[in-house]
This record gives sequence, C-alpha cells and structure tokens, in this order.
Amino acid sequence: MLALAVLTALAFLARTAVFWKREPGGVDAWYYLAYARAFRKKPGLRVRLPEYLLQDEEQSYAPVFPSLLGCLPEAFLKRTYWAISPAIDCLTLILVHAFALRLTNSPETALIAAAAYAISPAMVSETRALTPRSLSVLLQAVSLILLLHAADARDAMSIAAAIAAAAVLFLSSATGLAAYFFVAAVFSATRTDLVYLMLGIAGLVAAWVLSFGHLGRVFSNYGHAVRFRIRNRRTFGSHPILDSPLYGGPREPWSAGAREPGFLGGGLGPQIVRLIGEHPLVLALVLTPPSKDPLYVWAASLAALAVAGTLAWPLRVFGPGRNFMKSAIFPTVLVVADAIAKAGGLRSLIGSATLIALAASVASVAFFVVYMRRKKDELTAHVPPGLSALGARFEALPPGGVVCLPGGYSDYIAYRTKRPVLWGSHSGSLDKFELVSPVWRERVETAARRLGVRYLIVERAHVDPAVLALDTGCAAIAHEDGFDLFDLRAYSVSA
Repeated sequence: MLALAVLTALAFLARTAVFWKREPGGVDAWYYLAYARAFRKKPGLRVRLPEYLLQDEEQSYAPVFPSLLGCLPEAFLKRTYWAISPAIDCLTLILVHAFALRLTNSPETALIAAAAYAISPAMVSETRALTPRSLSVLLQAVSLILLLHAADARDAMSIAAAIAAAAVLFLSSATGLAAYFFVAAVFSATRTDLVYLMLGIAGLVAAWVLSFGHLGRVFSNYGHAVRFRIRNRRTFGSHPILDSPLYGGPREPWSAGAREPGFLGGGLGPQIVRLIGEHPLVLALVLTPPSKDPLYVWAASLAALAVAGTLAWPLRVFGPGRNFMKSAIFPTVLVVADAIAKAGGLRSLIGSATLIALAASVASVAFFVVYMRRKKDELTAHVPPGLSALGARFEALPPGGVVCLPGGYSDYIAYRTKRPVLWGSHSGSLDKFELVSPVWRERVETAARRLGVRYLIVERAHVDPAVLALDTGCAAIAHEDGFDLFDLRAYSVSA
C-alpha cells in the first residue's frame, strides 16, 4: 500500500508540475468555472452564459462535469479547481492497481500497471487542467466493466447498473460516448451477441429520459462541431490574424508551418509522432499475443480506432484520433500487466518492451513539462502575469466587452471580469464563431464595435499590434508584461 501511495502522489505531482509557482490555468478551465457559477445561481440543465457573444446563450455542453462543479462551494472551487482533474485521474490509477492485482494476483505486476498509468504522457498532459477528460476516462472504465459483467450475469441488478453507468457517461463526454459504442459494437461482433449494443442503446434512452431531453441538445452541439470542422478543414492550424486575408495572409506554407487539409492543423507525420509519443505503451500492446479476452478486445479496438482516426482524415472531423487512444489506456495497462505475469516477469520480451515504453513515457512527460513551462505565447497551462494584471485593471474601467488575441484567453477574461467577450466555440451553432476562427473575417476593431465590444487585449508574442493597423478611433491605455490593452472607442468617447 505504501508503494501505491507513493505512485499516486508522484502521478499527482506529474500532472500539476506545469503549475509550479504559477497561477494555474487551462484551455477550457475558466469556461467550466463560469458554467459552475451560473449553475450555482440557477441549478438546472438550461444554464445560460450571456457573456459569450459568438455562441448560443443557453449551454448545450455535456452537463455532468460542470454541474458537479457547480455543486461545490465557490470559495472551495476557486482554491482547488486546479487539483480536481488530477485527483480524479489518481482515482482511476487506484482502480487500475486494484484490477491488475485481481487479474494477475501479483503485487509487483499490479504496481507496474499502476506505474504505467501514472506516467502515461496522454493522461499527464490532458488532466493537468480543469477538464472533464479524467472523469470521462474513469466513467468509461467503470461503465464498460459493468457492461461486461451485465452481459455475463444477465440479472436485473447488473443490467440496471450497466445502463445507469452508461447514461452518466453519455451525459459527460462525446469521446466517451463514441468509444463506448465502438467497443460495444466490437464486443457484439466478436461474441455474436447483440446484448452489448442493446445495453448501450438502453443507456442512451436512460440518458435522454434522465436529462429531460437535454441529451438531444448535446448531440446537436456535437453536430455543430463536426460541420464546423468540415467547413474549415483546409484552414485549421492557421494563425487567426497572420493568415487572415484581411491582414495580408495567408502566409506561405514554409513560414506558416505544415498544414495538411483535414488534419486540424498538423500533417500526418506530426500526428503519428504525437499519437505514439502520448501513448508509448501501445508498442507493448502490439507485442501482446492476440486474444478474444474482452480486455484485449477493448484495448486493441480503441487503439485501432485511434490509428484509423489519425490516418483517415475524414474521421478527423470527429476530433483527433489520439483522443481515442486516451480511452484505451485503462484496458491497455491491464492487458500488458496480464501478459507480463503470464510471460514470467519483466525479463520476458513483453516485460522488456514495457520497460522501454515506461522509459519513453518518462522522457515524453519531461519534454511536455519543459515545453509547457518555456512556452512564450498562447499559454494554456497557466495564466500569464500580464494577462492577470490587465484582468485586474478592468475593475476601474468603464463598461464594455473584450476581445482577446489570442482568443483562447477570452475564457479567463470572461470569468475574471464578468464582461462580454468576442468568443464562443463551447456551445450551439458555430456560425457566429467563424467570424474569428480559424481566421478573422472582419477587421478586429470593426467587428468589435459592431457587436458592442470596447476593449482589445493583445499578447505581443502572438501578434505585433502594428500588424493590426488599428484605426485612429483606438488608443492603447495599458501595458503589462507582454500584453497591451486598447480602448477601441477612445476617439468617439473623447469626442
């Protein structure tokens, strides 16, 4: 137990290392906090966030995770939000150890499985911030385990538990839902038994009923995201300003970096490198003897789906293929642990491959932490000091919305200042969001004024304000550690 406690502590530290001596952040963390705040004021499934000007006001995001956050006291959430996703992932690690111990009856092999999960690069990178992905991985593991048990037991209690777990998963994550049904379909095909798919469909119906039809809005949300990716697949990966025709773009490929149509901003080579780099243990899975064991089928089917989603660009409209590899980590570590136990330990071929994969995982995690801590612009791991300082300045400024460059900082500003932001992408139709993504389709100050937005925050490392060539109605009013704040209506106000 002491060894497991040490591994769990190390896993938590690995997932939070990027925050050391910095204000924790995250790509969507501030959106979930804003959702939780709105939910806390008016609990229910019809949560409204009017501060986002480029998306639907009523939120249609999968509701379980942000609603659970809304059940926590706000003061507690403000202090601990950065630790929630890493802590949930550590619970999954403990579950991995418990199942590996039961599967192999070997404490040493169970610790190897737990260690493999603890230093999985994909989980370290994905659970560093407040996101539903760690909860999705945990719920998917539990729901598929209960699915297998219900299909074997066929008793009412097991079936009810499997359906309930599936319903909660479906209301938590799009990737989790897709992975669940793909695995259930493979189970039904390989075992010639439709019960797996039927239980999944029953879970879908239960989710619809329990959410009073809100699941339909969640599906509609996913549909909007897919259509947005299809429409803009040739410009994913573009710089929103430098590649905009309004500002002299698009740039030549040699200066803009490789962009391959349909690959969401990265060519095939980089996508494959990232796929393997985030999940080195898949190399050990390849060396595991094929089996009809459900754990192997579970792991192998999701790994195959991840590879297919990377190689076949049409599948990438549903998101990066590597997302499904994250869903495969739980069964993969169990399959590899079982193979090591049956092969006689770490001195076997599969044992040696696992050690190499663990070493590669450590190297990948170290690279990720160093890269994130050295990154100079579009920071997603922590809040830049300059942005935080400008956020504080808004308390003394006249009313008015805000546009941020890069746009990813908008979530922080919306949550911190409670002001409207020229941003969206989280909920509903993305038609309005195409104004700013993948590239700007209207001059920044023109679009801002048309939509009632007064202030502009620019990170100079992202784009030189001179490139924007703001008109004479704009004025710089503050500068903080690499960030500039502009009043886009300074001329009209002074006049």
